[in-house]
Amino acid sequence: MSPSPRRTSSKFNLILFIIVCVLAIALIVTLTKRRAGVEKAPGPPGKPSEELEVGTKSVLLYFGSSDGSELVETTRDVMASSEPSALLATIIRELISGPSGKGISTLPSGTQLRSAYISDKTAYLDFSRELKNDFQGGSTEEYLTLASIVRTVSGNFPDITHVQILVEGSTVDSIGGHYDLTEPLSVYDWE
Repeated sequence: MSPSPRRTSSKFNLILFIIVCVLAIALIVTLTKRRAGVEKAPGPPGKPSEELEVGTKSVLLYFGSSDGSELVETTRDVMASSEPSALLATIIRELISGPSGKGISTLPSGTQLRSAYISDKTAYLDFSRELKNDFQGGSTEEYLTLASIVRTVSGNFPDITHVQILVEGSTVDSIGGHYDLTEPLSVYDWE
């Protein structure tokens, strides 16, 4: 008995339908991947993201005065990024590099920024262990170190309300024993 023309036609239509569905899914996946390649989303917190350079930007940095008694404001041009976390990292690395004119660095020598990101109006700054281990000084020096970081962040990101300082990816009690760093610092307390 040979198959009826109707049964053969139904099998052919089913196979054709499956092929069309597979091709449509493949096309959707390809277009989605291509679109994702054009519109890069920021990476997860603490991970480097692809930066889109957008020229230079003048930023505020706060260093210690020459006598170490207060902070002095200075401006510097940096490579800007359309990604806020990347710009934050650039600005903090400029702070770490120290002043190019008047003033003194407020961060211990050898301090590195491991990562920086912004979430819910809080800037998270993860520093290397030198920030804590190589810190030398009393309450005034610790105040100037923390104030220079917080003011630099708030001076360049007016929407940020808090700064969380981390060392090697974890919260620390303090860097010098005088100021509590277990919770984010309110920028309003450090103006």
